Amino acid sequence: MNRFMAAALACAASVIAVEAASAETVLRLSHSYTDGDTRDLWADRIAEIVAEKTGGEVKVEVYPNQQLGKARAQADFVARDRIDMAIYPLPWLSGKVPMAEIGALPGLVASPQDGLVWRERAIWPMLEEAVSEAGLVFAGGGWAMGTIGNKGEAIVLPEDLKGHKVRGLGKATEIMMNGYGATITSLPASEIYQSLQTGVLSGVLTIYASFEGYNLQEVIDHLMVGPGFVGAMHSVLLSPGVEEKIGEAHYAALLEAIAESEAWFADQTIADNRQIADAFREAGVSVHELTEEQVAQWHDAAREHAWAYFRESVPNGDAVLKAVDQPRQ
Repeated sequence: MNRFMAAALACAASVIAVEAASAETVLRLSHSYTDGDTRDLWADRIAEIVAEKTGGEVKVEVYPNQQLGKARAQADFVARDRIDMAIYPLPWLSGKVPMAEIGALPGLVASPQDGLVWRERAIWPMLEEAVSEAGLVFAGGGWAMGTIGNKGEAIVLPEDLKGHKVRGLGKATEIMMNGYGATITSLPASEIYQSLQTGVLSGVLTIYASFEGYNLQEVIDHLMVGPGFVGAMHSVLLSPGVEEKIGEAHYAALLEAIAESEAWFADQTIADNRQIADAFREAGVSVHELTEEQVAQWHDAAREHAWAYFRESVPNGDAVLKAVDQPRQ
């Protein structure tokens, strides 16, 4: 082969490589969690499944830790097509989408796996429609369970809240805890550690990952574990321009990938919760395994206080609650 032929072949190979690279469409997936957090790993899992389903023609690039925008601002960036996708706590949309408050309503799920059936329930298309009115596509969701940790006398049952100064996981949980005699103090998650340390708080209701992430084993005496009574629903939001960007077939594959990833996220969060409980026990925290009867009491408390608030504050709130148990048409 002479050098002219070799040069021609090299040039042709270069053109093919450029065309192959240009054929790959990149979607940017943003979230506010640290690298290695379970929700970050969930984003990675979505990217893997999308690559498999599209033969590598669609690549999802994950940007953790607010790299593409402040935590709460990310939904606005997605709506304006500045970000293609985001993993975003559903309740954070409640200012524009009142129904989104259901994503932190206690008494609905006892495990992340309970939330997997929501796709088959009437609540799912209701959420899709409501979120679309905010200029976003609600493409998926997964639950991260919350629990209570505290100083002083253990909080195991709702009546144990009396006299405690607590921070909740959203307005509905705060109303429930206040109904049982707790004093509510609302403050940013970043201030939980110091507030428990200084006595501003004696207890906190938040998700397991936050207990670990903020090293709360250093400032609490007790932690409730086991089946739960409140979860935080994290939504997968898409920009309305994604379908046009990647085409109808790849868009269908993207939606399938997100749906498939939800079971992985549920299993992973359950495993993480067990690991966190073990780590806190080893750190000297008294870990209280709730019985089914105790969990039922928390669910009753949620229905009495938090659900009443939801019905009053959310348009058609009663119908929304009923839709959780109704089959999808």
